[in-house]
Amino acid sequence: MNRNQMQPPLKCSFWQVYDALKKLPGNSVDSLRTTGKGVEFSATASITRDGREFINLPHNNRIYEGDWGYTTNSMGKDGQRIGQYARPLDEWCERK
Repeated sequence: MNRNQMQPPLKCSFWQVYDALKKLPGNSVDSLRTTGKGVEFSATASITRDGREFINLPHNNRIYEGDWGYTTNSMGKDGQRIGQYARPLDEWCERK
């Protein structure tokens, strides 16, 4: 799968965002807005059954460390679109 990096690059690392989420009640932030249509969403720091950490998003989208900074994740044949969530998360983290 050929994935595109986000431009401009994200400023916070995956771990900065994940750790900031972990400090919140429920490991979650609400009231973020997607890029483009501005749809409100929440994001949660989560762990898979096998111990991998990820950011849980609407529509069963996930951002793993290796997906951070790309417009799509590595799930499925073509990946799921995550850029519209990653940019607001990055901006939120930068303000923290």
